[in-house]
Amino acid sequence: MIRHLVPDDALAMLVLSNEEPSRTWLPSQVYRDHAHAVAALDYLIGHYSTTADPERGPYVLGVEHRIDGRLLGHVGFSPLDDEVEIGFSIAQDRQRQGLATEAVIAASRWVFESFELGRILGITSSANVGSKRVLERAGFVYERDRTMSFQGTEQTVHVHVLARDTCLGDRRLRS
Repeated sequence: MIRHLVPDDALAMLVLSNEEPSRTWLPSQVYRDHAHAVAALDYLIGHYSTTADPERGPYVLGVEHRIDGRLLGHVGFSPLDDEVEIGFSIAQDRQRQGLATEAVIAASRWVFESFELGRILGITSSANVGSKRVLERAGFVYERDRTMSFQGTEQTVHVHVLARDTCLGDRRLRS
């Protein structure tokens, strides 16, 4: 289930950010301590009401387990140049279960229904095979390689694209 983040998510976000996959693939989103996680969460939550537009600021949602209510990760959208990029992360012990793909599909459908976007970019390190697979399973199509500053370093990334018409027209994405 995707949902708005809440202040009580800070401890879970701290723990998730310090797991090995997050440290490897999302080093800019690793929190030093609880206070750092609280500050980052306050910033993200503030965007729900102030900008509420992924073309102008981050719009990040929590991924919660439907049964036990555990925060499993996040999926969100951020401006990148004149477009919007999706980002996501799932707890290490819940990876390879289709949860990231399910969250990316649901969040992509939601963002297209809520905002006037023509397409969403999915950008991954060229070495991040798991994230590339998630994007492809969620309907994103490989577009090109690009060298850019990504997660704090200049590197070659894979750019995937999901078009609005493809997402909203795909029967598996409908409720």
